[in-house]
Amino acid sequence: MNAWRPYPLLRLVIPFAAGIISEVFSGSLPGRSSLLISCLAGMLLLPLVLPAARSYRLRRVTGLAINIFFFVAGYEIACCHLPANDPDYLGKQPVGLFVAAITEPPAATRYGIRVVASVKYRIEQGTWHRTYGSAIAYLKLKPGAPQLQFGDHILLQALFSEISDNSNPHSFNYSRYLKNKGISHRVFAEAWSWQVISIKPSGFIRKAAFQVRDRLLDVLRDNEVEGKEFAVAAALLLGYVDDLDAELRNDYAATGAMHILSVSGMHVGIIYIFLEFLLGFMNKSRPGRLAKAVLLLVFIWFYAMVTGLSPCVLRSAAMLSLPIIGKSLNRSPDIHNIIAATLVFILAFDPFLVMDVGFQLSFLAVAGIVVLYKPVYDLYVTSSWLPDKIWSVVAVSIAAQVATLPITLYTFHQFPNYFMLTNVFVVPLSSLIIYVGILVLAAGAIPVFSLLCAKALIFLVWLLNSVIHFIEQLPFSTIRGIYISAPEMLLLYLLIAAVFLFLTLRRISFLYAFLVSVILLNLLMLDFRIQRLRSSRLTIFNATREALFMISTQDKAVLMYSGNGSNGGLFQPSGHEMAAADMHARGIHRHRDFRLGLYNRPAVLAKSFVPVIGIGNYLWFKGCTMVMLNGPVPKGFTGRLNAGILIITGNPKINISDAIGVFHPGQIIIDATNSRYKTRQWMQDAAKAGVQCHAVAEQGAFQKDF
Repeated sequence: MNAWRPYPLLRLVIPFAAGIISEVFSGSLPGRSSLLISCLAGMLLLPLVLPAARSYRLRRVTGLAINIFFFVAGYEIACCHLPANDPDYLGKQPVGLFVAAITEPPAATRYGIRVVASVKYRIEQGTWHRTYGSAIAYLKLKPGAPQLQFGDHILLQALFSEISDNSNPHSFNYSRYLKNKGISHRVFAEAWSWQVISIKPSGFIRKAAFQVRDRLLDVLRDNEVEGKEFAVAAALLLGYVDDLDAELRNDYAATGAMHILSVSGMHVGIIYIFLEFLLGFMNKSRPGRLAKAVLLLVFIWFYAMVTGLSPCVLRSAAMLSLPIIGKSLNRSPDIHNIIAATLVFILAFDPFLVMDVGFQLSFLAVAGIVVLYKPVYDLYVTSSWLPDKIWSVVAVSIAAQVATLPITLYTFHQFPNYFMLTNVFVVPLSSLIIYVGILVLAAGAIPVFSLLCAKALIFLVWLLNSVIHFIEQLPFSTIRGIYISAPEMLLLYLLIAAVFLFLTLRRISFLYAFLVSVILLNLLMLDFRIQRLRSSRLTIFNATREALFMISTQDKAVLMYSGNGSNGGLFQPSGHEMAAADMHARGIHRHRDFRLGLYNRPAVLAKSFVPVIGIGNYLWFKGCTMVMLNGPVPKGFTGRLNAGILIITGNPKINISDAIGVFHPGQIIIDATNSRYKTRQWMQDAAKAGVQCHAVAEQGAFQKDF
């Protein structure tokens, strides 16, 4: 019997997702549309034109054609959703007068307000031209300006600039994150350059949902829920995370409970159970069951919109919708097909969610629970109620953690050692908080009762925060600094799958697959160590407060920084997250720190540690001369200094042509301590002089291998 037969949708989602991923990594092919559309039409019409194609003997050919069809369909859908492929793409004409719609609730910033805007039209000589693209807009406010809301339209005179990758090595790539969400540009607008205009608001239902969320947040505030308790309650109940501070986020992340702070499948499931209980009286007749299904779908999707339609909520709402519909029709769909159908449905509307970490973790956690929960739960059998419930929670935690472990290590570079202990307390507490929170929100108009419920809610959230903080403070609560590559992540998944299949099916082939995975994983680790022994690198980080450079050889590094004090100025670079992340990822375990510009420092900075020689603002390493220019160029200098790399730092008052005339650099690096205006001017002057120039603030950290 074909093992795939019970799961037809599961076998189709694999080529569909593979097509989307192929477009993400390879890009769109030139002239793809006619080729792909012809291919799709041909595969659809083949069984109709050739009856022989429907023959059982050709089932493998037909199956291959269907898989190719879904692969091409995924690829084409991803191409169509890529903004740059649209003929009216914003990036092709980013200057002018635009009409844009606010697509996310505005947030206050130091500059003014920050909005995500979908650019709809460009106005030129009174004519409205369709435009496609999304941007982050930082708008300065003027006195008396109306308060912006989701769905409002603004008229904006602007120059949109593309969001470039200016990240540091092995750090969060914010530009890639935004591009996966369809946001490609940004703009800083003065108060005079924009105004609200009267156009029918877009997204009426979502706007109403956000207004409901704001009213419910006011209910919490009116009932004296404030501080950290308000921040966590708002995140748990309504997906509002703006009030969460860094300490809270760190505690929850370090203990493996970060999923509690984002409305996810558990939260939507609890809402579903609550509504199922309330509407249970409608099960007595078929019309009642149909009406109940409609009400459940309306409530669940409206709640999903109130909480912001995050990928996790979108997944859980879609997955709940299918069983609700099936139950109303007396059908019981298979959970594997539900997962696959939900994945196809969501990716068809937004294919780039496949690159969203929250979306990946959400589906992997559910898949892990579906596949692994029963085998893990069966490892311990007890007839006692309390131990059984505790073990059930632990089994769910283990199943979800195993399924998400490789991608968690790859993305977040840490592992919570006490995740089982955390979930034993967090899952029941958070469930109780949601139920009590629903009572507070529902009884907001009943003063005494709502206030009593609010007091209970405050206590429960305080208890949850205290438990999380206590676990985070335990010794060895978190292993940090774990860096694995994408191939290593895939091999870890292959290893986990091989172990599971061998233990359940007892086939020797899966044991061979496990051994091959272990061997390949060790070969990758060995290759990494060999490459590290051969490597020597200069890294200039994107650090705005002070200059931060690193020269490394093998597993040793010298960190150089600017500062006003002998102890490192504003902060010690050894605590610099950006440098620490790069060192951890490259296996650098030893480093020394030096402050730049000290002329009384010995010429050899580290002797046998890292062979770099430095005098004042001059460095020599591996035959390369590096000059750090942080002041005016000496006037009247007639000599010739050949600098391999000229590093401009500290925002000096210089003319780039004078610097080139004195130092004759092979390459100019402008670090992030310089102003954006000067940086752009220097880059233009360097381009005119024919000298290669790298601006760290615009192009990300500079790295050079020796």
